[in-house]
Amino acid sequence: MLVRLRPVVQATRTADGLHLRGWASSCTLSGGSGLWKVWQRLAPQLEAGIPRTSLEVPEGTAAAVRAAVSLILEQLWEHDMLVEMPSWGADAPAPEVAAWLESAAGEPVEAWRRLRAATAVMAGHGVLQDAAVRAAEAVGLAVRRSEAAGSRELVASAGDLVVLAGCGTDAGYVLPPTARGLLSVNTETTMQIAARLGVTGDPPAILSALIGSAAVHRLVCALAGLPDPAAGLATGTYPMVLTAHADPLTATYHPLLQGPPAPDPWQALDALTDDELGPVDAPVLGALPQVPANLATSGDALGIGTTADSARLNAALHALKTDGVLGIDETHAKGAALRLAARHHRGEPADAHEWTGDPTAHRWWKALTARFGIPAVVRVERLAPGVHRAEIGNGRQVLAWAVEATAADAVAFAALAATGYAQAGRAGTAHLNGAAPLKPADHPDWVTRQWHWPADVRDREERLQQAIARLPGVRIRPLRLDPELRAAGLRAYR
Repeated sequence: MLVRLRPVVQATRTADGLHLRGWASSCTLSGGSGLWKVWQRLAPQLEAGIPRTSLEVPEGTAAAVRAAVSLILEQLWEHDMLVEMPSWGADAPAPEVAAWLESAAGEPVEAWRRLRAATAVMAGHGVLQDAAVRAAEAVGLAVRRSEAAGSRELVASAGDLVVLAGCGTDAGYVLPPTARGLLSVNTETTMQIAARLGVTGDPPAILSALIGSAAVHRLVCALAGLPDPAAGLATGTYPMVLTAHADPLTATYHPLLQGPPAPDPWQALDALTDDELGPVDAPVLGALPQVPANLATSGDALGIGTTADSARLNAALHALKTDGVLGIDETHAKGAALRLAARHHRGEPADAHEWTGDPTAHRWWKALTARFGIPAVVRVERLAPGVHRAEIGNGRQVLAWAVEATAADAVAFAALAATGYAQAGRAGTAHLNGAAPLKPADHPDWVTRQWHWPADVRDREERLQQAIARLPGVRIRPLRLDPELRAAGLRAYR
């Protein structure tokens, strides 16, 4: 067993030491120009391979040199830039394959044995199949060709592992490895992906080479026990699909809305609005003014918020057309539906001092009436203890409404919504609510209401929903959603 420097590691001299770059990490060592001299002596020995017992610095070596060697070795181990492995033996891979396995595998020789024991089947047609066969043979796999239905599809498999890929004139895709038993499910997925990417026509040689090689790469990594190429890019729990385009030739990984929702609803929003595979147009700020409210559009839908992220979320949900009320999670969906059910309930007028003295409500009321010159009137009612409705009108129509736990929050949300419409130059009745989640970065522990509203609003959401549900005639029921939307964490109520 020899300890080797992974071939992928590169070193650069710095003014005070050296910088090391590996497969997936890097580090900078500082301690004087002597570090580089020590590296120049140590690196060739590590490249050739050293028994672990010989890594110790001989007795009598200067203390500074011993410290430098120890520092370098410690950082190399910590950043996975060294690998301990036996010699390759008689059945060694090609030099470039050996260098790749030594660079990426935890046990390069064992990874090679797995590859040599497998037979890869490339099912497809034409230039895409040819490209995949060449890539598999270049790695050293035993390869067998097979016919497949459809000229743009490739099924690369070995044992129980399957990778699906497709390629047209202008675009292509590669799914992550999956079990053979899920082949029919993923075949339906590829049809959806092909439709969104516009995969049509005969594939050109250059795009076929990219797609075929990428499919084999994912299959080989799974066979050898190496991390999937997209492992460091995963968004929540979603599988990552490689998408490629011919003009210009590009390839990027994108999340696919399948399986359980991501634990973070904001990761789910990124997948929902992914510019390649998401079912909703990616919200953009565009030329919209961003002061005083943040605005975004998804298609024709307008989103309003106190931050760019909350505006993106609001725009994405408005862009989805459903029979009910949508939310990015259960709390958000129920809260939005309950507010809608309580909107036309009548209550007692709330005392003006409950909101006029609140700086946040005052800020957004002033933005609407003073900054944009809207001749608005607000009416605030207490529907029940802990339930307040604010309605803003201009004498001809309702501009915005909100139902919240406090009168101040209700006025603030209604005024923010009306301000957003005025800022964007849109007509109609606007609505925002405090049931939407905040990004953790938008809600640090030290944030106060005066500093960044609505930092504390969702904290009151559970009690508010319980209070609204007790109002006479308020009933909501869950609605079934498309599996893709449920995978995004979305919930709907009517």
